[in-house]
Amino acid sequence: MKYILLYSSIIANILTNVGFNLSALNDATPAKKWGYFSGGLVFGLINSLLFTECLKYIPLQVASAIFFSLTIVGLSLAAHFVFGEDVSVRQIIGTIVIIAGVILVSFK
Repeated sequence: MKYILLYSSIIANILTNVGFNLSALNDATPAKKWGYFSGGLVFGLINSLLFTECLKYIPLQVASAIFFSLTIVGLSLAAHFVFGEDVSVRQIIGTIVIIAGVILVSFK
């Protein structure tokens, strides 16, 4: 249960950033711009609430390491699949290193 809160907050954080990026890309259409921006803010609030709740069960150093690392991995995937950004071999290797670090930090 405690990690469900953490992983849900990571997903909400990724959606926050995707919403903000979509808002920036739709600058010419105010309705879309502010719609995506508002969605990003809502997911940002959800992210904050879920992360705060998970800190009742997971130590801050572990939760933060997992949160920030997997957010970077998730944003890399979103950048590629949602926005069509290129992924280099260096980024793939870095992602593997991040995932290995998360695994190491997650275990006592």
